[in-house]
Amino acid sequence: MPLNTNLALQVYSKRILEGLKIKLAMLKAFSTDLSDEVVNAVGQVVRVSLVTGDAAADWNATSNNYARAAASLTDVSVNLTTRKIVGFAITAAQNSEFHPAWWEGKAELNANALGKAVTDALLALVTGDNFGDTDSDKLQVSLATFGRKQIAAMRAKIVKAGIDPARASLNLNPDFFSALLADLDSQVYGGKEAIVGGVIPGLLGFKSVIEQPTYTDPGFVALPSALAVAARVVRPLDTTGYGEFSIITEADTGMPISRVMCTDVATGNTSMSNDVVFGVSVGQSTALKRLVA
Repeated sequence: MPLNTNLALQVYSKRILEGLKIKLAMLKAFSTDLSDEVVNAVGQVVRVSLVTGDAAADWNATSNNYARAAASLTDVSVNLTTRKIVGFAITAAQNSEFHPAWWEGKAELNANALGKAVTDALLALVTGDNFGDTDSDKLQVSLATFGRKQIAAMRAKIVKAGIDPARASLNLNPDFFSALLADLDSQVYGGKEAIVGGVIPGLLGFKSVIEQPTYTDPGFVALPSALAVAARVVRPLDTTGYGEFSIITEADTGMPISRVMCTDVATGNTSMSNDVVFGVSVGQSTALKRLVA
């Protein structure tokens, strides 16, 4: 079947967005500023507002009522220091065939690579240097006994430390996430969808429990204000030389990526690429507790 380039691009783009939805689901647990706004180059700064709650206080008709003072936003500067690109080329001979399964498989792998670059950068910030390394900054856990009882004891310490579990995410590496699943009934944690997606909402009093496949320590508990990530796209001033240059957005997170197709006139090879410019930053250092074994 002759290659329909536009159809192939649509198949590829649809699947890469589906892949990003799964890979980037963890970003919703933190403070983000993800926009399809175009920046001129890597190195620009985005001010990301940290997601924080407001204290409840007694009603007072004079000083604490429906007329509120303007919010004092807490934000952090995030440098867009990283630009990651993923893509491939197909030869003129390969262009003679269109195999949807190949394009879908390629998109899934590339979505994983692009999403992993963003999440790995964010997780690399979860260190003792950034969030404290004293006994009060950490929660001791054991894989051999990890489950509901150990998490219940851990929650009590989190509350005493001023972190509301209902607003926090419990992030676990695959070993600890699997140990937790083994201690739960599938009707409680969501069965296959939770295992595939790696996010269980509202479990054990936490806002969400998230599997972090590339995190090497046991895990961490974090409020949204603990970490911040920003993303933009870079667009050439003149795109007339490209067969396609557009911006597509992953709907759940708002993560923007470019969609670029161009053909080399000398070889006839067609290249397809996706790239994103992003940066990550520590937010409030008191909003995260690391789990250590």
